[in-house]
Amino acid sequence: MDPINTRRWPRYQVYLPVVIAAKIGGANLAVPGLVCELSRSGLEVYGGVNLQPGDPMEVEFRTQDRIRIAGVVRNRTGFCFGLEFRPAWRKAGTAPEALETLIRQRHEAYLREARENIRQTREMVLEIRKCRNKIELLSFAVEDWLAKS
Repeated sequence: MDPINTRRWPRYQVYLPVVIAAKIGGANLAVPGLVCELSRSGLEVYGGVNLQPGDPMEVEFRTQDRIRIAGVVRNRTGFCFGLEFRPAWRKAGTAPEALETLIRQRHEAYLREARENIRQTREMVLEIRKCRNKIELLSFAVEDWLAKS
């Protein structure tokens, strides 16, 4: 039986490198992390920080514009954190749109690259087929020549 999905927003599988910024014991920390799931209201991030549910965390996406999103840790399993975005910490109307644009641009770039790889592979397959046909013709010609000798 499938569990009922009670989430407000759909989750998207992504693999985006980030920098996790947090305050622990009065010290500012910045450690590398990886966002694996993303939705309109939060994200799942892996990183080596010792935060607990209720602690604030900021995630900075490694982009040209350095998009930083703040939130609150809502759950933790090992070094996997569920972060809920805090709208009060981000500039009104900019962060979600910029992040959505970034994800779309990366996805479109990935699709363009995949299409180009497919096109190049098809060209190579056609070239291999032409070579195979030429080899077969040469093989028949050599067999005929040997048979006549």
